[in-house]
Amino acid sequence: MTSGKQRKVRLKQRRRDKAHRADPKARGPGLPDPPSGAVMADLAQLEHDNTYGPRPLFYVDRPFACIDCGSEEVWTAADQKWWYEVAKGKLESRAVRCSACRKPHQARVNAARKAHLDGLIANYGIEEAAQRLQRTVEEVQRMIETGHKVRRGTHASRGRTRRR
Repeated sequence: MTSGKQRKVRLKQRRRDKAHRADPKARGPGLPDPPSGAVMADLAQLEHDNTYGPRPLFYVDRPFACIDCGSEEVWTAADQKWWYEVAKGKLESRAVRCSACRKPHQARVNAARKAHLDGLIANYGIEEAAQRLQRTVEEVQRMIETGHKVRRGTHASRGRTRRR
């Protein structure tokens, strides 16, 4: 059983934590001020990444070299915010391809995925291929029609189960 004083302290701490998440100025002393042009991170949106390391407080533009063509590009802070908070990308991941090289790479991946699916269907039939892919027959037929992977659920959970 807690006393009124203990509840009051706990309530103040919860309010302070909520203010820290909402207002970057309320973070208090000891934490770095974001540089100009930085985009503030929403820490509640970064909970998907189960990491022991620190989560970013803000995003800044990051230069990188494309692994395909070698051109120098900049991964903007707004793109980082989208990748980490909306697409739920891993916090350890970084941009590696420029926009010009990303499209052909996606086309190669989709072509390889389609060839794999066609091979499975040719070897086992559509029912067995659907079972091996842990999909329904309707999803596999939709995959054949669209040429893309049909995703179930969220980005982080694509309906796969771990094999033991």
